[in-house]
Amino acid sequence: MNRPKLEQIIVLERNPPPLVIWDFNVAVFHVMNWYEKISGSFKKEVEEKLVRGAFALHINRGPDMLPRHTYRMLFVADKRFSDSYNYWRNNVMQTCPKVRQAWLDHAEREKVDFNELKKDYKGTRGEKSDEFWFVYNICRDYATTYFPFFEAEGYEADDFAGAVYRLSRDSSEKEIVRRRQIFLATLDRDWSQCVDEAHKIYFANTRYPFPNEKIQERLVGNEGVIEHTAHKMGYDITHPSQLASFKVLHSDMGDNLPKGTPIELFDLCEPHPEFNIDKHPVFVEFAESCNDPKANDRPDHLEQTLRQFAKICLEAPIKL
Repeated sequence: MNRPKLEQIIVLERNPPPLVIWDFNVAVFHVMNWYEKISGSFKKEVEEKLVRGAFALHINRGPDMLPRHTYRMLFVADKRFSDSYNYWRNNVMQTCPKVRQAWLDHAEREKVDFNELKKDYKGTRGEKSDEFWFVYNICRDYATTYFPFFEAEGYEADDFAGAVYRLSRDSSEKEIVRRRQIFLATLDRDWSQCVDEAHKIYFANTRYPFPNEKIQERLVGNEGVIEHTAHKMGYDITHPSQLASFKVLHSDMGDNLPKGTPIELFDLCEPHPEFNIDKHPVFVEFAESCNDPKANDRPDHLEQTLRQFAKICLEAPIKL
């Protein structure tokens, strides 16, 4: 990378304050990774308070690759269908002839039995642990108490990331969401296809890079997405929005989507014609929240919790 890190040169705006879209499950895992180190060291009721405090610190710090600042923040979360316990993408996968053919081709290439393949969306992922759900429920209670929190049955946080991209892209210059900086706080690289510096939308990577990693930049604009895609995936793109087209050609087996899967299952920038979160009733409130000019971070929670961690001589799990 022959340029300064974006996080070192970006100028954070105040009017309107930047919007942070938190990928809720990713934020939970951040706290979960910390909790695993102290689990069993305290009484359960104490651990509940510590987990809540760790989440409050992580969120109200704001994206930790940036200076502390005033933000408007909201959460987006996955919510599975209650009957199938999966998402709309799985419904499409089970009925789409093109997806079936993609799996047949995959089986032939890999010389495996088609009937033995797990062909559900995200079908290779394991079950969550009891510890995860302990942390999840505490974090969810905090998030829903103090911040706008959005989910819709059958949809993923990814769908909301696409929605905020379209809100910014398609709104007039008079709209707050069009004028404000937007940080997509996640480690899910699928969200990076929504990066567009023309609309001040950036990928705020919540994962710290390992010391030997080639790419150390965590706040990513267009050029950062292009460089990461070339380095990690071997695709040469000219704009982040092209990432979905390349996944059609090369697969995304992390989500159990083989090469040849229709682009609608990869693309966050343009919604599926049937499963379009922009047409869901939740979208109205989501758009209003993205256009709300008021900051809503809680620096008081940050300072209070830092003092509480210091009182019990426990290192605060955040980068100040």
